[in-house]
Amino acid sequence: MVGKARVMKFKEAEEFPAPPPSKKVSKILIDPVLGSTNVAIGIVTYPPGEKGALHAHEDCEEFMLILKGRAKVVNEDGSFEIAEPLDLIYAPPKAKHSIENAGDEDLVFAWIYSPPGEEKKIRERKSKK
Repeated sequence: MVGKARVMKFKEAEEFPAPPPSKKVSKILIDPVLGSTNVAIGIVTYPPGEKGALHAHEDCEEFMLILKGRAKVVNEDGSFEIAEPLDLIYAPPKAKHSIENAGDEDLVFAWIYSPPGEEKKIRERKSKK
């Protein structure tokens, strides 16, 4: 049987705040827990001054679509680029990168993991409280 198309409502998505001192908040819109098989997609908000840690995803590609604000995308070698609304950031597997809010308003972007799996770290925030 073929499934139906669904609308995943942002307003209804569960929030996963990052542990302090970070103030970023993620919402998972779709992942295997919610019914997908090949991708995980969410939205994260970085308030002004927020900086993500330099990290890499071992076995997945990460795509980030900027929705609001400006992002500084930093690579392991210190090089960086600025991304603005509707710019897409691509991080291949094993590429160390970090994202920083480069503006004075909230930075909001969609993240996409393919294959899914990395979003489990976001879900684990709830169990660590």
